[in-house]
Amino acid sequence: MLTVVMYHYVRDFSRTRYPGIRGLDLAGFRRQLDYLQANYTVVSVADVLAARRGAAALPENAALLTFDDAYAEHYALVFPELHARRLQGVFFAPVDPVCHGRLLDVNRVHFVLAATLNRVGELVQLLEAAVEEARAEFDVETLGAYRATWAHANRFDDAQTIYIKRMLQTALPEPLRNRIAGELFARFVSADEAAFAAELYMSEAQARLMLDCGMAIGAHGASHCWLNQVPRDRQEQEIDASLAFLKRIGAPVEDHWLIAYPYGGWNEGLLEVLRGRGCSLGFTVEPALADLTRHDPLLLPRLDTNDLPQ
Repeated sequence: MLTVVMYHYVRDFSRTRYPGIRGLDLAGFRRQLDYLQANYTVVSVADVLAARRGAAALPENAALLTFDDAYAEHYALVFPELHARRLQGVFFAPVDPVCHGRLLDVNRVHFVLAATLNRVGELVQLLEAAVEEARAEFDVETLGAYRATWAHANRFDDAQTIYIKRMLQTALPEPLRNRIAGELFARFVSADEAAFAAELYMSEAQARLMLDCGMAIGAHGASHCWLNQVPRDRQEQEIDASLAFLKRIGAPVEDHWLIAYPYGGWNEGLLEVLRGRGCSLGFTVEPALADLTRHDPLLLPRLDTNDLPQ
């Protein structure tokens, strides 16, 4: 069995302007690495691929460390910590923010929520007013239908918070959700998205340096969209943009390459695209241990950092 650990935000919360961002504090990350090194053997991508081929067995209690979204702190804080401990991390980088300085909608929403702590009811009102105002322009459902589908608490968020996230990540038509998320971001966080993005994400040069120093870099799409909710040609564009990026920084895409699905979204059509392009391993957000003898190699589950001691 393989424990694949999934990280997103790893930050020094004593110095951040946004303490409401849900992530792992740097001190907690160090403690978790101590725990993992004491109780697991942290393995590399090469180890996992060899085990998948049957060329070698993974050690008992093997763990693989994965990091989504290519945040600047992954370069500034996580990478030095892993390098000092001689551990490999797998960093899944979306192309648009890393290469083009574009702020992802998922991060617009996160930082709007972080900047308006204890005001989620106000955000719901603003969101729903914007949907009603756009009703003549877009084919949208009733607010009651949206609430019935999306306003359900999960293991990390209350019902109102997950409702805001899903409305602005997937439920509304893409142009409308982009517009509303942008308006809320400008109102509550910053009017300069480009400057904010430059501060939030690592650069292509930093990703290349991490790769040269033994880290692994994987695909995470271009725009961080739900890949299971877009047509086949959009899936292909997202994957091909990722592959072009990986080739540019020197990742070994001719031998193997990896993907983590944004939001965990995949479907059979996407798997066909990935197999046709020689993808070796794919990672979901299903919270379970990975069994290389049982799981499809393109559908490996991951535990969230919150599932382990910190």
